[in-house]
Amino acid sequence: MKKAMKIIGFIILGMLTIIILFFAGLFVTNKIKLHNEKDKIANYGEAVDVNGENMRVSISGKGKETIVLLPGFMTASPVIDFKQLTDELEKTYQVVVVEPLGYGLSDDTKKERSVDNLVEEVHAVLESKGIKKYTLMAHSISGVYSLEYIQKYPNEVEAFVGIDSSLPSQGKGDDNQEGVISFLSHSGLFRLFADTDEGMLNLPNVTPGLKEQYKYLSFKNIASNGTMNEAKAMPENFKKTKAINYPEALPVMYFLATESTEPDADWLKIHKDMIKNSQKSEIKILEGGHYLHHTKAKEISEMTQAFLKE
Repeated sequence: MKKAMKIIGFIILGMLTIIILFFAGLFVTNKIKLHNEKDKIANYGEAVDVNGENMRVSISGKGKETIVLLPGFMTASPVIDFKQLTDELEKTYQVVVVEPLGYGLSDDTKKERSVDNLVEEVHAVLESKGIKKYTLMAHSISGVYSLEYIQKYPNEVEAFVGIDSSLPSQGKGDDNQEGVISFLSHSGLFRLFADTDEGMLNLPNVTPGLKEQYKYLSFKNIASNGTMNEAKAMPENFKKTKAINYPEALPVMYFLATESTEPDADWLKIHKDMIKNSQKSEIKILEGGHYLHHTKAKEISEMTQAFLKE
């Protein structure tokens, strides 16, 4: 009996050793790759100092009117993520992509990710570039932040366009799995899973070179201090913006994805409710997933232009 127990003990010890060695190998490999990839990340846009931290902004196009693109939660590189849409919009507009702290090439931050701070930082970037009138085009969670932004700067925002954009009425914003994301990132498991299934990275349909850059930035920015603090602050940010409505005279357009509307009837309803008092508003449901700008960039650009010209 004692001999059998000893054998079982050795087996368990061996299994634990293998597991420890496996995770240790993942951790070390991830750290080595992050170090090597750091020098491969290409520069883009320009840095703007905001309260002692650098935020990245990309400005393109020569149009007289300006569209400011704001990213969804944990977008590894907003500039690359929006590349297809930027290429379409810049034919008509000046297009500005702002990368929040903890995203893309912007600095990481330990500052509170309250909706107030997020809004003020984006505004500081635009103000530094002399951009005073613009349409906000927001993907996902930036739809929530845009409500606070529009309330604070109603004389600057000329219209709002949401790309499957979030609203405070959709829920409490408390199911963000930041603990799991942090573990996957720091252990190296995220890299392992992403190498197996690139779908985890939500890669835009860009050139192979830009896709490679997006991967580098995904591994660099996953579970950044900025995004993890943003996740923790999200319930309070939803609560703070819940009572905000758009100004009645503000043109509002929503592009909603079928992958969001079909399984959840409330997704369309809450967006309809949000614009029921708007003097000029429209909802377009497009076939596709949450990252509509990866598959419907041309359609979004053309429909936006038609809506804003009306």
